Amino acid sequence: MQIGFEPKIVFLCPLCQREVEMVYSRSEGWTADHGGCLNFSVIRKAPTISGKEFRTPLVFIDLESDFAVKEAIEGLRPLTSEQGDPSKRGKIEVGIRRLESKIGFAEKKAGELFETIKGGTYGLRIISGRSTGVLVWRGTEKFIGISYGDTQDEEDSLLFTSDGAEAKGFILKWIHYWDDPKLLGKKMLP
Repeated sequence: MQIGFEPKIVFLCPLCQREVEMVYSRSEGWTADHGGCLNFSVIRKAPTISGKEFRTPLVFIDLESDFAVKEAIEGLRPLTSEQGDPSKRGKIEVGIRRLESKIGFAEKKAGELFETIKGGTYGLRIISGRSTGVLVWRGTEKFIGISYGDTQDEEDSLLFTSDGAEAKGFILKWIHYWDDPKLLGKKMLP
């Protein structure tokens, strides 16, 4: 193996069953945009808690909360008015429309993706927004969830349970992390 060489990773998408090829780039790391279906990340360094390293799946499904999607849209909107080149402005507008179509996706697919991570082959990376999120995966016997970024509530930043309903509630909590607390409470009720 050459220094700096990273092999590609190829697997089947758990949602559409098409082949996904992940490629390494120095600026972005391992990523794959899977044609409007799912996005994936590779987690090479396992999370640690109190010095204990946890084994994780290699591939995580990225799931952006509505808040994170809206945050990205707000970041792109000013660029359209600043951009003088019509073709570049058009590309930014297409990107905004693509992001707008993702609103509601996390809520709609959370249950199906939870079933996917139960097998332990994939993990789930929820991007809550404001550089905050959580990694959730199925360990040998339990579901494990570890938050990252600037979390506001450290009590709810860890999950270690064999209860599927509790793990599902944890996922929904992080999908709605920055939402109104009253709305969050309603979304977590069965």
